[in-house]
Amino acid sequence: MPLPSRGTIDPEPVDPPPSRLDAPFRWLASHPQIVDATVFGSIAAVLMLGSIPLVSTLSVDAWLFWSIPMFVAGAFLRTRTGWATLLIAVLAVAHFLGGYPVVLGDVMIFYALYCATVHGRGRVPTFALVAGVIGAGMQAVATTFAMLSSEPWYFVTVSSVVFFVFGTALVLAVWATGRYQRVRVDQLRMAREAAAQAVREREQRTRLAVADERARIAREMHDVVAHSLSVIIAQADGGRFIASQDPSAAADVLGTVGQTGRRALADMRSLLGVLRNDESQDLGPQPGLESLGELVEQVRAAGLPVDLVREGDVDGLPGPMGLTLYRVVQEALTNVMKHAGPDVSARVLLRRDPHQLALDVTDDGQGVDPASDGLGHGLTGMRERVNLFRGTLHTGPLPDRGFRVSVRIPLDGRTTR
Repeated sequence: MPLPSRGTIDPEPVDPPPSRLDAPFRWLASHPQIVDATVFGSIAAVLMLGSIPLVSTLSVDAWLFWSIPMFVAGAFLRTRTGWATLLIAVLAVAHFLGGYPVVLGDVMIFYALYCATVHGRGRVPTFALVAGVIGAGMQAVATTFAMLSSEPWYFVTVSSVVFFVFGTALVLAVWATGRYQRVRVDQLRMAREAAAQAVREREQRTRLAVADERARIAREMHDVVAHSLSVIIAQADGGRFIASQDPSAAADVLGTVGQTGRRALADMRSLLGVLRNDESQDLGPQPGLESLGELVEQVRAAGLPVDLVREGDVDGLPGPMGLTLYRVVQEALTNVMKHAGPDVSARVLLRRDPHQLALDVTDDGQGVDPASDGLGHGLTGMRERVNLFRGTLHTGPLPDRGFRVSVRIPLDGRTTR
């Protein structure tokens, strides 16, 4: 008896293994502080070493004292963007107000603007842009005052405008480049987050598929083993009392026990064959409504009188639906043999009308306690099977005596799977 097909899980695309050549670049990308400290620290060290002869002659240019702190602050622009940008801006304004000319470290102003735009949080990119435009204006004003005493006013005016426009254009170009890079970085970050979310969802789907498969296997194992063992136990108990009085009847009982055991073994092998996924093995057809007669005869041979009544055309139902009804009848009759007590009988009524399929399994015994049936796994399995077809299952005692298992499945062609 093979498991009903539930489809297969599509294989997920597998990313190619990373190249060894990419390892250094991945390391550099994941350690920006070390990279920046190495680069800008090296620049500062070169400047200091180059100034040793000047220090010995006490002729060190002032630009060195402004440039080195700017390059040191540049080592923190990607990791401590706000504070590093502020420090570079303060140093630039200080040396500008002190009347010193443009120094080598002033190039860090544009790098600071770029890093503030790319890595800055909150309003840092906006403040950096405003500060850059103000700096361009201050430079234009300083140029104007420097040339007033030596150049005509119209030349000074044109030069100031040119300086301001050029400086502002340069600031805007750096800021626009930073904005483009920030958008690209955000897109890469969102792509990584989406990929990570896809991995989490894939793992969750895998866990759910495994859990669903385990529950389905548990239902099949319960249906195969519980019913067969119940028949074997009932036959063995009866044969023990009959053996001393009617040896020929005892032989018939033992034959039924052997036949039931062989059938259970065949079903178990079929189930294990599905679990091994051995496609070359012939697993045989699935039991369905056409097998109800054989199931009822098997239960009758175990000593339980059962009436099977069919109303309406129950042929032509989908295979999975027929298997579900077969398993419900099998589980219900197994519970009758296990729990209903002696001298009981059962009735199976299968009825089909244009709107629904109805199944009622009743007995006149003492009733079934679901808690005594393996913590209710049998009834739980029946309910799970019926729910696949948007059906309902109701179980409970009858008004006078006995127990009833009632199933209703709508016939509109839709299932939950």
